[in-house]
Amino acid sequence: CGDLVNQPDFDGNHVVIIDGAYGGQARNISGITTAGVVTPASNFGGVILAGTTFAILPIRTTPAEVAALTALVVALIADIEGAIGIFHEQEDVPFNVPAALAAADILHLDDADTRYIVRSLRLKCADPALETVTVRLYELVNDALTEVDSFAITNANFATYHSMMDMFGLPHLAGDELQVTVQVSAGAAVAVTGQYSFGKTNV
Repeated sequence: CGDLVNQPDFDGNHVVIIDGAYGGQARNISGITTAGVVTPASNFGGVILAGTTFAILPIRTTPAEVAALTALVVALIADIEGAIGIFHEQEDVPFNVPAALAAADILHLDDADTRYIVRSLRLKCADPALETVTVRLYELVNDALTEVDSFAITNANFATYHSMMDMFGLPHLAGDELQVTVQVSAGAAVAVTGQYSFGKTNV
């Protein structure tokens, strides 16, 4: 391999055996080649005899190269996840909440520096009998969390799986803070079950 002494260092490239018993086999080069020695990262099928023809290809797939590419991809994903204005979809959130005399949260999204969009909300109330379960929507108004709408569930409509359109006339909810609560007018707590999906972004 004396011809390699005056060539660039091919460490990390591919060496391919051209002829002989192991012709066609290829290995990564692991070590400098400017001293006239080619060191494969793993053994060939047997001893490579003197005079065997080989080729060095400009393909670099060493672990270090892969690790560097992986780090770049991870950094790119982190940049995307931290980008302002791009909503990242979250896992659906199931709930089973008792509507009691004190209001209970169905959802309350309020992390700092975060904007939310609730894409779907579906809830089903058990039969409240003679009582009423009130679903309340709170949004920021002049930076104060404010009740902006409500919906009553009674013995007449409890069997419906209510959507946001049913309850608030909205296809989705959006804002820096969102809250939906349930509360029974009197008596024992009433079970409210359902699920919602949302996305969030940095602001």
